[in-house]
Amino acid sequence: MGLAASQARLLLLTARKSDLEFRAQQITNSEMILAMQTEQIAREYSIKISNQALFYTDGSDATSAMYALTATDIADLTGGAYSIQERGVGDDDDTWHTWAPGQATSTEVLWTDGDGKTITQSDYDALPQSEKDKCTKQTTTNDAGETVDVTATYTQRYTDSDIAPLALLEGLKRGTLRIVDANGQVIDLNGNNGFTQSYYTDDDREAEAKYEQQTSSIQVKEKRLQNDLNQIETQQKACDTEIDSVKKVMEKNIERTFKVFS
Repeated sequence: MGLAASQARLLLLTARKSDLEFRAQQITNSEMILAMQTEQIAREYSIKISNQALFYTDGSDATSAMYALTATDIADLTGGAYSIQERGVGDDDDTWHTWAPGQATSTEVLWTDGDGKTITQSDYDALPQSEKDKCTKQTTTNDAGETVDVTATYTQRYTDSDIAPLALLEGLKRGTLRIVDANGQVIDLNGNNGFTQSYYTDDDREAEAKYEQQTSSIQVKEKRLQNDLNQIETQQKACDTEIDSVKKVMEKNIERTFKVFS
């Protein structure tokens, strides 16, 4: 092989080696992305199997704590002793209203309590009689000169037929929902009132199946990438060997050429 041919061959091999190195770098980057995806999948799985819901234990009913509570369960299980209230939205975000399943809006009569604060009919109904006696219903005069009640229409945050267990506990923790007793007193979930927070296991099997499916898919991709990387490394070694061989041929050609002209 002549010197010119050897030089051309060396350039081709060098370009080939650079291409292999670039492909190896791309595979390494892909493996890093898969590693981050694996971490995210594991984090989501951990959250799924460690999420909690609200349970209620009634001393007279051994089955009362056997399933996670929804919003409608609160009144059903407690015989009406407790109910759900939700915080208003928009300009009404400081007022609480009794939650009703499937009710998108509610129009309520307004009252003025003993402190001069405006409260809704739901708030008034939840007050003990001693506090009701201090309230005054707000009225106004319509165009016909008749005295009518002052009302306000509120948009509820939840409009579904029920609030699922996870959403219920999340709303209670965030302060968009609360549990009140028949006297309108807010229930402390950490108090000794029958309510407990425990692990929600209904979605664990689905979460485990999804986790196994996703991790299995990633493992297949990782194995494919590793096989590609092994092939590239083999080609890189062969390329290095041939580069060394071409360099030796070039050195010998240069050495013979200088001997001729020396």
